[in-house]
Amino acid sequence: MLYLADKYAQLPTIQDRAIAAQWVLFANSTLGTGLFSAETREKETPRLLGGLNKILEKQPYLTGDSFTVSDVAVGTILGYAILMLQMSYADYPAIDAYVKRLSDRPAYKNNILTIK
Repeated sequence: MLYLADKYAQLPTIQDRAIAAQWVLFANSTLGTGLFSAETREKETPRLLGGLNKILEKQPYLTGDSFTVSDVAVGTILGYAILMLQMSYADYPAIDAYVKRLSDRPAYKNNILTIK
């Protein structure tokens, strides 16, 4: 994901790249493990989702007003949790709105139709 973001100039500064790398790593190592590991799910879910919810209460996307590679990484994990774990974000309204916002994107809808 980071390669594609670099290739298509989504990350114009080294600071932008560092922030994106942090979110991609968070999604794949921390969020994914916290939500999908049965041993840690009960403890980690409120901690992880509570923090994300606070960020998304202040802005529509993880890094501000624009959709970025960070949203692809985190949004994918959140979407998988809905599909695989039947997870609900009802207790986290900003995350719930975020996931709905992501799933309304044309690229998302095109890929879902392709998968089905």
